[in-house]
Amino acid sequence: GPGRVLPTYRPAVTWTDLHQCLPPFVSETLEQALPLLGRKLRGYDAPDAVLTAVESRSSSPVRIPRDETGQASLPGLFPCGEGAGYAGGILSAAADGMRSAEQVCRLLADHR
Repeated sequence: GPGRVLPTYRPAVTWTDLHQCLPPFVSETLEQALPLLGRKLRGYDAPDAVLTAVESRSSSPVRIPRDETGQASLPGLFPCGEGAGYAGGILSAAADGMRSAEQVCRLLADHR
């Protein structure tokens, strides 16, 4: 159950031992990685920290290539943020989104 950290995920969470639902190579990797991240990000490995599904990831493992205008190989598609692989956190994802929005505005202005 919860400690000081209360989950905000809706509709709810189910408390479980990750060793019971993940393959050993995943749970063992998490055991090794969380203390390393805790040394860089204070509290990341707190004993009452909550890992919620994919929210336990620290960054995207893929990157969608973009050209100089910010577009993917499919014209008009502007991948951005964490899912595009150009951000490592919420602030850099927001900044990447703003840069992509600026690129879209430039493209629209050029077509007028």
